[in-house]
Amino acid sequence: MKQDHSSMKSWNRRTLVELLLSNGPKTRTWLSKVTGLAPSAVTRLTRELMDIGILTFVQHENKVEPGRKGELLDLAQKPIAAVFDVGVTKTSFALSFLNGKLDLISHFATPETPEEFFKIVKEKVSEMRNLYDFNILSFSIPGIVNMDSSTIILAPNLGWYDVDIPSYFDGGYEILADNEANLSMLAEASYSPESQNMTNAVFVIIREGVGTGVLIDGKVLHGDTFSAGEFGHMTISVNSEETCHCGNTGCWELFSSIKWANNHYGELDGETQIDKFETLLRLAKDGTQKAIDILNAHAVNVGVGIANIVNAINPDVVIIGGALSDAPEQYFKKVEEETKKRALRMATSNLVIRPTTFKSPSSNLVGASFFAIERFLDETLKSS
Repeated sequence: MKQDHSSMKSWNRRTLVELLLSNGPKTRTWLSKVTGLAPSAVTRLTRELMDIGILTFVQHENKVEPGRKGELLDLAQKPIAAVFDVGVTKTSFALSFLNGKLDLISHFATPETPEEFFKIVKEKVSEMRNLYDFNILSFSIPGIVNMDSSTIILAPNLGWYDVDIPSYFDGGYEILADNEANLSMLAEASYSPESQNMTNAVFVIIREGVGTGVLIDGKVLHGDTFSAGEFGHMTISVNSEETCHCGNTGCWELFSSIKWANNHYGELDGETQIDKFETLLRLAKDGTQKAIDILNAHAVNVGVGIANIVNAINPDVVIIGGALSDAPEQYFKKVEEETKKRALRMATSNLVIRPTTFKSPSSNLVGASFFAIERFLDETLKSS
């Protein structure tokens, strides 16, 4: 019976924390109504969470009705992790706080080798640790990651294989890592108001490569060997002779990455593929017909792949992010049109296709931050 009481108490504390993490500052009265817990229980639990530094008082609620104003509580704004969005050409990094806040610090050019990359990361982390106290490092990776060992199994567009991330650090840090699309899916499922009650969904992240994060029954799917959701490497052209970074031919990524659009347009301003694609988007928004035509053709290619995913998974929503986060509305309409033309009718009857909620900071960073917050809460609540 004692164990049952302890388990229920832990469950209730975690429930209160998760509600505040997803909804922002709320009163004890609101928490009591939403959870069904007695007001006295909520008061006791929130006091305990404040005593261990998880929750904090923000301000009294702003209401015009007579009576005592409730106290708004939120997760404490304490730094817990440095988070990194590892891109093929550029890496962004930020400081993650317990209440979900992210301070985007800066970015640097992604070096060619893991050795060079983690040398820079260690320098950035050291600089941050001079100002803030944290011990979690969370990485968003454009590839397949063994989450148990934080090893990059394969990042084809980087040319990185079997990279043991913890080996580059001298202890003192908890290392977390996952695929960028999985983390983007986690961000949408955890924070986006548009994704409330979402149970089955797909996040398609399109940059130099194409990745997909899959949500099934409310949980991000990783698979037995962490390669679930690698739809960027499904074959959509059996006659293609172009070789993908994965070693196969005819991959969806070859037709739906931003490199396809850039190459088909021709000369574009910019040093990197991302820079060039941003130029292409600006040209399309300014009415340049060639840019509009290329984007429409690209949207068709993206829709072809999404149609296959929709037939396989039957999601409620497909979310598109990465370099396409700021694509014009017409682009997403074209993707939806092509998807519904090709997919089974019953699979698209309630389907929503939309851009990601997150622009800056990116869904990758937000997901890496949420990953770190959840781990911090696991350890802190378990030990208290």
